[in-house]
Amino acid sequence: MDSILGVEEVLFFVNNVQDAKQWFIELLGENPYFDDERYCAFYLANATVGLHPSDEKISSGVAGQVTYWRVSDIKKTIAHFESKGCRLFRGPTFGIDKAWICQLMDPFDNVWGLVEK
Repeated sequence: MDSILGVEEVLFFVNNVQDAKQWFIELLGENPYFDDERYCAFYLANATVGLHPSDEKISSGVAGQVTYWRVSDIKKTIAHFESKGCRLFRGPTFGIDKAWICQLMDPFDNVWGLVEK
């Protein structure tokens, strides 16, 4: 489809935006470019990572969709995420498409996908 240009934003639903913001600052090593008590946003690899309060329509945690971030060294990246309180959710596995993939669950029960090709 020619009209889809790329990933614009990955939205994480969390119970408390300000609590989650502090963890994201630690993980990413930078402050958000937009910061409000109801929403904040970071730049990561040419996309926005937004933190939004969970509500009755969308709770925090695994919801069936996972965004995969391309990384240069999956083992090193897994170690970094684990040092910030994440735990392995799936993998790492070597996929049939010749890529290493894994999923990590953050302290807010959201899943981060990593892929190394």
